[in-house]
Amino acid sequence: MCPRVTRSYKSAIKKRILAAAFREFSMKGYDKTNLDDVARSVGIARGTIYLYFDSKQQLFETLSEVQLERLRRLLVNLDWTSGDSEQTARTFFRETRKGLPENSERMAIELLAESTRNKALKRQRLLESRKIQQIISEVMQNQFRGKGVVLDKDLRKVALGALALYNGLAMLRALGYDEGEVEDSFARTIELIMEGMAEKSLSLPEAALASG
Repeated sequence: MCPRVTRSYKSAIKKRILAAAFREFSMKGYDKTNLDDVARSVGIARGTIYLYFDSKQQLFETLSEVQLERLRRLLVNLDWTSGDSEQTARTFFRETRKGLPENSERMAIELLAESTRNKALKRQRLLESRKIQQIISEVMQNQFRGKGVVLDKDLRKVALGALALYNGLAMLRALGYDEGEVEDSFARTIELIMEGMAEKSLSLPEAALASG
């Protein structure tokens, strides 16, 4: 069988397209990213991209889903119930920074600006943020429930705050804040948030009594 039609070959090409698209979107933003540049980076014809993705928008959305799944795996693989939430937050921060193209923070800001002009992009970015909020909330609930702890019922609001903290600090990096300073701020703030939730939480038996 010709290697160009095998499943493994197609999977490899798709991954290379997504990796190239991630670099292009990170460097140029959504509007300025051209599929010709993505194809050139992969070493394929532009038409080959359309065998995998119908449009630049679908490529961007698929890339978003890939990043969301990576985020979910990272959150799940970290133990947020260990009692050392500061160190866990540091590990999370460092892992999310791995593999980011240069100037990715600046392009994140430009993507946000583009979203104010592009309604489709705005909807996609809002949906992505809602999904991240949900992922954080679900992972926290599942981990702490597994330890017999019921977290604050407004955890989704806390998750949104954590997301805003991370994104806001990314903007400060773009302004020139030191990486270590930003990491310290993220880790310490997350530690305080987790401590606050722990104080308000109830063990499962206590929760049952309270509800009764």
